[in-house]
Amino acid sequence: MITFFDILKLHGNDPKVVKLVRHSNKEISVIDTFRNNPDRLVAYQSFMAPRKFGNAKQIAVFGPDRGTRALFLGLWDIHNYLANDELKKKHHSQISKHGFPDQWHERSCWYDLRYNDAMKDMAERLIVEWGGSTVSWVQSRNKDVIAIKEKGAVEDFISYDDVQLSYSELQQLIKSSDANHTWINALSVVNGIYVIKDTVTGYLYVGSTYGSDGIYGRWSAYALTGHGGNKMLKDYDPSTFEFSILEIVPRTMFADEVIARETRWKDKLGTREKRHNGSDQANLLKR
Repeated sequence: MITFFDILKLHGNDPKVVKLVRHSNKEISVIDTFRNNPDRLVAYQSFMAPRKFGNAKQIAVFGPDRGTRALFLGLWDIHNYLANDELKKKHHSQISKHGFPDQWHERSCWYDLRYNDAMKDMAERLIVEWGGSTVSWVQSRNKDVIAIKEKGAVEDFISYDDVQLSYSELQQLIKSSDANHTWINALSVVNGIYVIKDTVTGYLYVGSTYGSDGIYGRWSAYALTGHGGNKMLKDYDPSTFEFSILEIVPRTMFADEVIARETRWKDKLGTREKRHNGSDQANLLKR
Protein backbone atom coordinates (compact mmCIF):
# COMPACT_ATOMS: atom_id res chain seq x y z
CA MET A 1 0.00 0.00 0.00
CA ILE A 2 1.20 3.49 -0.79
CA THR A 3 1.91 5.70 2.22
CA PHE A 4 1.91 9.41 2.93
CA PHE A 5 5.71 9.39 3.20
CA ASP A 6 5.83 7.95 -0.32
CA ILE A 7 3.78 10.91 -1.54
CA LEU A 8 6.01 13.35 0.35
CA LYS A 9 9.13 11.90 -1.27
CA LEU A 10 7.56 12.00 -4.74
CA HIS A 11 7.06 15.75 -4.21
CA GLY A 12 10.66 16.30 -3.09
CA ASN A 13 10.10 16.47 0.68
CA ASP A 14 11.98 14.67 3.45
CA PRO A 15 9.60 12.90 5.88
CA LYS A 16 12.24 13.10 8.63
CA VAL A 17 11.72 16.85 9.04
CA VAL A 18 7.91 16.84 8.73
CA LYS A 19 5.35 16.76 11.55
CA LEU A 20 1.91 15.47 10.66
CA VAL A 21 -0.88 17.61 12.16
CA ARG A 22 -4.54 16.59 12.23
CA HIS A 23 -6.73 19.44 13.48
CA SER A 24 -10.14 18.68 14.97
CA ASN A 25 -13.26 20.83 14.67
CA LYS A 26 -13.25 21.65 18.38
CA GLU A 27 -12.39 25.34 18.01
CA ILE A 28 -12.87 26.07 14.32
CA SER A 29 -14.44 24.32 11.34
CA VAL A 30 -11.09 23.28 9.86
CA ILE A 31 -11.89 22.40 6.26
CA ASP A 32 -14.37 25.25 5.78
CA THR A 33 -11.82 27.67 7.24
CA PHE A 34 -9.16 26.32 4.88
CA ARG A 35 -11.45 26.95 1.93
CA ASN A 36 -12.99 30.27 2.92
CA ASN A 37 -10.58 31.97 5.33
CA PRO A 38 -7.06 30.54 4.87
CA ASP A 39 -5.42 33.39 6.80
CA ARG A 40 -7.40 32.39 9.89
CA LEU A 41 -6.29 28.77 9.55
CA VAL A 42 -2.65 29.83 9.31
CA ALA A 43 -3.05 32.00 12.41
CA TYR A 44 -4.84 29.15 14.21
CA GLN A 45 -2.03 26.67 13.67
CA SER A 46 0.73 29.23 14.25
CA PHE A 47 -0.11 29.56 17.97
CA MET A 48 0.85 26.41 19.84
CA ALA A 49 2.00 25.11 23.18
CA PRO A 50 5.79 25.47 23.61
CA ARG A 51 7.74 23.40 21.07
CA LYS A 52 4.65 21.51 19.94
CA PHE A 53 6.22 20.90 16.53
CA GLY A 54 9.62 20.11 18.03
CA ASN A 55 12.48 20.70 15.60
CA ALA A 56 10.42 20.02 12.49
CA LYS A 57 11.04 22.13 9.41
CA GLN A 58 7.61 21.52 7.90
CA ILE A 59 4.10 20.56 8.95
CA ALA A 60 1.72 18.50 6.82
CA VAL A 61 -1.78 19.61 7.81
CA PHE A 62 -4.92 17.47 7.76
CA GLY A 63 -8.57 18.07 8.54
CA PRO A 64 -11.04 15.56 9.98
CA ASP A 65 -12.69 13.16 7.56
CA ARG A 66 -15.14 10.31 8.09
CA GLY A 67 -14.39 8.17 11.13
CA THR A 68 -10.66 7.96 11.85
CA ARG A 69 -9.55 9.19 8.46
CA ALA A 70 -7.94 12.55 7.69
CA LEU A 71 -8.04 14.80 4.62
CA PHE A 72 -4.77 16.42 3.53
CA LEU A 73 -4.95 20.22 3.24
CA GLY A 74 -1.40 21.33 2.61
CA LEU A 75 2.23 21.67 3.56
CA TRP A 76 3.68 24.62 5.50
CA ASP A 77 7.36 25.47 6.06
CA ILE A 78 8.44 26.56 9.55
CA HIS A 79 10.62 29.66 9.25
CA ASN A 80 10.85 30.79 12.85
CA TYR A 81 9.73 30.06 16.41
CA LEU A 82 9.12 32.53 19.23
CA ALA A 83 8.56 31.60 22.86
CA ASN A 84 5.72 33.27 24.74
CA ASP A 85 7.86 35.99 26.31
CA GLU A 86 9.21 36.89 22.86
CA LEU A 87 5.82 37.54 21.30
CA LYS A 88 5.26 41.08 20.14
CA LYS A 89 2.15 43.20 19.89
CA LYS A 90 1.61 42.18 16.26
CA HIS A 91 1.34 38.53 17.29
CA HIS A 92 -1.11 39.23 20.09
CA SER A 93 -3.22 41.28 17.69
CA GLN A 94 -3.67 38.16 15.53
CA ILE A 95 -5.15 36.29 18.48
CA SER A 96 -7.70 39.03 19.01
CA LYS A 97 -8.35 39.62 15.31
CA HIS A 98 -9.36 36.02 14.69
CA GLY A 99 -11.34 35.61 17.91
CA PHE A 100 -9.12 32.99 19.52
CA PRO A 101 -9.38 32.34 23.29
CA ASP A 102 -7.93 35.06 25.55
CA GLN A 103 -5.70 32.56 27.36
CA TRP A 104 -3.69 32.17 24.17
CA HIS A 105 -2.10 35.51 25.00
CA GLU A 106 -0.48 33.89 28.03
CA ARG A 107 0.03 30.25 27.07
CA SER A 108 0.89 30.18 23.36
CA CYS A 109 4.13 30.33 21.49
CA TRP A 110 4.30 31.23 17.81
CA TYR A 111 5.49 29.52 14.64
CA ASP A 112 6.18 31.50 11.48
CA LEU A 113 4.46 29.28 8.90
CA ARG A 114 4.75 29.78 5.14
CA TYR A 115 2.65 27.81 2.68
CA ASN A 116 4.63 25.40 0.49
CA ASP A 117 2.85 24.67 -2.80
CA ALA A 118 4.87 21.54 -3.59
CA MET A 119 1.84 19.36 -2.78
CA LYS A 120 -1.00 21.69 -3.69
CA ASP A 121 -2.24 19.15 -6.26
CA MET A 122 -2.99 16.79 -3.36
CA ALA A 123 -4.94 19.30 -1.25
CA GLU A 124 -8.47 18.11 -0.39
CA ARG A 125 -7.89 14.95 -2.43
CA LEU A 126 -5.52 12.75 -0.43
CA ILE A 127 -7.08 10.78 2.44
CA VAL A 128 -5.08 8.86 5.04
CA GLU A 129 -5.97 6.55 7.89
CA TRP A 130 -5.01 8.56 10.97
CA GLY A 131 -6.00 6.19 13.76
CA GLY A 132 -8.38 6.27 16.71
CA SER A 133 -8.99 8.81 19.44
CA THR A 134 -5.89 7.73 21.37
CA VAL A 135 -3.60 8.73 18.49
CA SER A 136 -1.95 12.13 18.97
CA TRP A 137 -3.03 14.97 16.70
CA VAL A 138 0.65 15.91 16.16
CA GLN A 139 3.04 13.11 15.27
CA SER A 140 5.80 11.84 13.01
CA ARG A 141 4.39 8.39 12.25
CA ASN A 142 3.73 7.39 8.64
CA LYS A 143 0.13 6.94 7.44
CA ASP A 144 -1.47 4.63 4.89
CA VAL A 145 -3.12 6.43 1.98
CA ILE A 146 -6.77 5.35 1.75
CA ALA A 147 -7.70 7.25 -1.40
CA ILE A 148 -6.78 10.06 -3.75
CA LYS A 149 -10.01 11.66 -4.92
CA GLU A 150 -10.67 13.12 -8.33
CA LYS A 151 -10.21 16.89 -8.42
CA GLY A 152 -13.33 18.66 -7.19
CA ALA A 153 -14.83 15.51 -5.69
CA VAL A 154 -16.39 15.25 -2.26
CA GLU A 155 -16.91 11.88 -0.59
CA ASP A 156 -18.81 9.36 -2.73
CA PHE A 157 -22.53 9.23 -2.07
CA ILE A 158 -23.35 6.35 0.29
CA SER A 159 -27.01 6.67 1.29
CA TYR A 160 -29.64 9.33 1.90
CA ASP A 161 -29.47 8.65 5.65
CA ASP A 162 -25.74 9.49 5.63
CA VAL A 163 -26.07 12.86 3.87
CA GLN A 164 -24.42 15.54 6.00
CA LEU A 165 -22.89 18.19 3.75
CA SER A 166 -21.23 21.41 4.82
CA TYR A 167 -22.00 24.47 2.74
CA SER A 168 -18.57 24.44 1.10
CA GLU A 169 -19.01 20.75 0.23
CA LEU A 170 -22.39 21.51 -1.32
CA GLN A 171 -20.86 24.28 -3.42
CA GLN A 172 -18.04 22.00 -4.49
CA LEU A 173 -20.50 19.24 -5.36
CA ILE A 174 -22.58 21.53 -7.58
CA LYS A 175 -19.56 23.22 -9.17
CA SER A 176 -17.76 19.96 -10.03
CA SER A 177 -20.73 17.87 -11.11
CA ASP A 178 -18.71 15.48 -13.29
CA ALA A 179 -16.48 14.53 -10.36
CA ASN A 180 -19.53 14.05 -8.13
CA HIS A 181 -21.84 12.16 -10.46
CA THR A 182 -22.93 9.71 -7.73
CA TRP A 183 -24.30 12.66 -5.73
CA ILE A 184 -25.90 14.38 -8.71
CA ASN A 185 -27.67 11.19 -9.76
CA ALA A 186 -28.88 10.38 -6.24
CA LEU A 187 -30.17 13.86 -5.44
CA SER A 188 -31.84 14.36 -8.83
CA VAL A 189 -34.11 11.30 -8.79
CA VAL A 190 -35.90 11.97 -5.48
CA ASN A 191 -37.70 14.75 -3.68
CA GLY A 192 -37.78 14.98 0.05
CA ILE A 193 -37.76 16.80 3.35
CA TYR A 194 -34.42 18.30 4.35
CA VAL A 195 -32.99 20.25 7.26
CA ILE A 196 -30.40 23.01 7.22
CA LYS A 197 -28.59 23.42 10.52
CA ASP A 198 -26.52 26.41 11.50
CA THR A 199 -23.68 24.64 13.29
CA VAL A 200 -22.82 27.75 15.32
CA THR A 201 -26.23 28.79 16.66
CA GLY A 202 -28.12 25.50 16.42
CA TYR A 203 -30.78 27.15 14.22
CA LEU A 204 -32.78 24.60 12.19
CA TYR A 205 -34.54 25.24 8.91
CA VAL A 206 -36.79 22.48 7.56
CA GLY A 207 -37.70 22.60 3.88
CA SER A 208 -39.08 20.36 1.16
CA THR A 209 -38.76 19.76 -2.57
CA TYR A 210 -41.39 18.60 -5.01
CA GLY A 211 -40.13 19.81 -8.39
CA SER A 212 -38.88 17.86 -11.39
CA ASP A 213 -35.22 18.46 -10.50
CA GLY A 214 -35.53 16.79 -7.11
CA ILE A 215 -33.42 17.71 -4.09
CA TYR A 216 -30.54 18.53 -6.42
CA GLY A 217 -32.47 21.37 -8.03
CA ARG A 218 -33.38 22.99 -4.71
CA TRP A 219 -29.96 22.61 -3.17
CA SER A 220 -28.34 24.12 -6.25
CA ALA A 221 -30.09 27.38 -5.36
CA TYR A 222 -28.62 27.24 -1.86
CA ALA A 223 -25.16 26.61 -3.29
CA LEU A 224 -25.51 29.73 -5.45
CA THR A 225 -26.80 32.24 -2.87
CA GLY A 226 -26.57 30.62 0.55
CA HIS A 227 -30.21 31.37 1.35
CA GLY A 228 -31.89 30.09 -1.82
CA GLY A 229 -34.48 32.87 -1.63
CA ASN A 230 -35.68 31.92 1.87
CA LYS A 231 -35.99 35.08 3.96
CA MET A 232 -35.56 33.09 7.18
CA LEU A 233 -31.97 32.22 6.19
CA LYS A 234 -30.77 35.60 4.97
CA ASP A 235 -29.58 36.75 8.40
CA TYR A 236 -27.28 33.75 8.82
CA ASP A 237 -23.78 33.01 7.54
CA PRO A 238 -24.16 30.11 5.07
CA SER A 239 -20.55 29.02 5.60
CA THR A 240 -21.69 27.43 8.87
CA PHE A 241 -24.67 25.58 7.32
CA GLU A 242 -24.97 21.81 7.26
CA PHE A 243 -27.41 20.06 4.91
CA SER A 244 -29.13 16.76 5.76
CA ILE A 245 -32.07 14.75 4.45
CA LEU A 246 -34.86 13.78 6.84
CA GLU A 247 -37.05 11.82 4.43
CA ILE A 248 -37.08 11.03 0.73
CA VAL A 249 -40.24 10.85 -1.37
CA PRO A 250 -40.84 9.90 -5.03
CA ARG A 251 -40.92 12.75 -7.54
CA THR A 252 -44.47 11.69 -8.45
CA MET A 253 -45.83 12.71 -5.04
CA PHE A 254 -48.11 15.76 -5.14
CA ALA A 255 -46.91 19.03 -3.62
CA ASP A 256 -49.58 19.18 -0.92
CA GLU A 257 -48.58 15.71 0.29
CA VAL A 258 -44.93 16.73 0.49
CA ILE A 259 -45.79 19.93 2.37
CA ALA A 260 -47.86 17.89 4.84
CA ARG A 261 -44.83 15.72 5.54
CA GLU A 262 -42.67 18.83 5.90
CA THR A 263 -45.13 20.18 8.49
CA ARG A 264 -44.96 16.91 10.41
CA TRP A 265 -41.15 17.15 10.59
CA LYS A 266 -41.36 20.77 11.78
CA ASP A 267 -43.65 19.64 14.59
CA LYS A 268 -41.34 16.76 15.51
CA LEU A 269 -38.22 18.94 15.60
CA GLY A 270 -39.90 21.95 17.19
CA THR A 271 -38.87 24.30 14.42
CA ARG A 272 -42.05 26.33 14.76
CA GLU A 273 -40.46 27.96 17.78
CA LYS A 274 -39.41 31.55 17.21
CA ARG A 275 -35.71 30.83 16.85
CA HIS A 276 -36.34 28.31 14.07
CA ASN A 277 -37.92 28.62 10.67
CA GLY A 278 -41.66 28.27 11.43
CA SER A 279 -43.91 27.68 8.46
CA ASP A 280 -42.55 30.36 6.08
CA GLN A 281 -45.44 29.70 3.73
CA ALA A 282 -44.47 32.44 1.27
CA ASN A 283 -41.27 30.65 0.44
CA LEU A 284 -42.98 27.32 -0.09
CA LEU A 285 -44.15 28.67 -3.42
CA LYS A 286 -40.57 29.26 -4.54
CA ARG A 287 -39.35 25.74 -3.95
